[in-house]
Amino acid sequence: MAVTVDMIVEKVFRLTPNGYSQEEVNAFLDEICDTIEAMQAEMSALQDRLQKAESAAVPVPFSAVPAPAPVEPKKEEASEAAQKLLAKAQKVYDEMIADAKAEADDILQNAAARADQSIVDLEEKRKTLENVVESLKESAQDYRARFQRLIEEQQHMLNTESALFE
Repeated sequence: MAVTVDMIVEKVFRLTPNGYSQEEVNAFLDEICDTIEAMQAEMSALQDRLQKAESAAVPVPFSAVPAPAPVEPKKEEASEAAQKLLAKAQKVYDEMIADAKAEADDILQNAAARADQSIVDLEEKRKTLENVVESLKESAQDYRARFQRLIEEQQHMLNTESALFE
């Protein structure tokens, strides 16, 4: 499949933890190389045809002349275009990495803030539960003391009344 300028401009690579997917980038660059090689081969064939036609100096009827092919860049222009394309791809890559790092930093900051808030909330709950436990301990001690007094009073009553039955 021939690569077009629009395809290059619109191409989006998947991000991996280490940057772009190496396989996707390599596959896309291979397509670009194949397209450039095909263009260079076609350009070379057209130049050969042109040289043969000029050396033969045989007039070619107008109907036999194919529609003019788009002007193909010279080898230097193609190399320069490829370098510009690679530079743009590197710039896009660098921007995406910077954006991903910024987003990762935001995620880490939000997570740290949530963790800090959770710690504060849990500390408050711990203090509340400690107060409840302390209150329950005091209530249990109070209940035990009252229960012991009741038993002692009942014991005293039994001892006092047993003297009546003797």
